Amino acid sequence: MKAIFLDIDGVIATPSSFRVNAALAREPQDYRYDRISLAYLGQLVARTQAVVVLSSSWREDLDSRDPLLAAIVANLLRQLEAVGAPLYDVTPHLAGGDRSAEIGAWLDAHPCEAYAIIDDRARFEERPEVAEGHLVLIENSDGIRQQHFARALAML
Repeated sequence: MKAIFLDIDGVIATPSSFRVNAALAREPQDYRYDRISLAYLGQLVARTQAVVVLSSSWREDLDSRDPLLAAIVANLLRQLEAVGAPLYDVTPHLAGGDRSAEIGAWLDAHPCEAYAIIDDRARFEERPEVAEGHLVLIENSDGIRQQHFARALAML
């Protein structure tokens, strides 16, 4: 198995996508995420057959009973599916654990032949070996661009 650990904010929910949504007065449950980022993510999945594992804090809202949060998450899931990158799983929430501990715990339970972590922040202090050689850092929260796609593709 190959896996892509996906953060949302700064990766597919970018400042530019939020500006467009605001300019078009879209409601949060109707937001359109960064089209370029989504296209690159879809291409990564298509070319590598990797599964998408949500490592973002957004995973905590997947089972929300709040109607607005549920609608926002459903919209996100629809957009991931539309580009051929459906959500496969989520990393566990570990009290006091950072992103590296959570990704590491998922990898411990699901050994992978290859993986890439796509994130806009380096939060990998607890288990830095998890990110070493696997982190595609999105600078300035600009979303997935060609250089990020190429790095992730090489990792996978």
